[in-house]
Amino acid sequence: PIENLSEKEFNVFISLAKGQSVQEIADILSLSPRTVGTHLYNIKQKLKASNSAELTLIALRAGLIEE
Repeated sequence: PIENLSEKEFNVFISLAKGQSVQEIADILSLSPRTVGTHLYNIKQKLKASNSAELTLIALRAGLIEE
């Protein structure tokens, strides 16, 4: 569940769900793209999602973003 995400993972998750690219997220959060990629991998494992579309759907269903 989403509660299992760290604060950084949650921020990356929301940004991805809103359609931002890994590079954009890296720039905004002052992280390297590689670090964002690592967070993304961990997020997908924790939420059992296989791609960004599934992450967006999870965020929508949880009421974290709007259509």
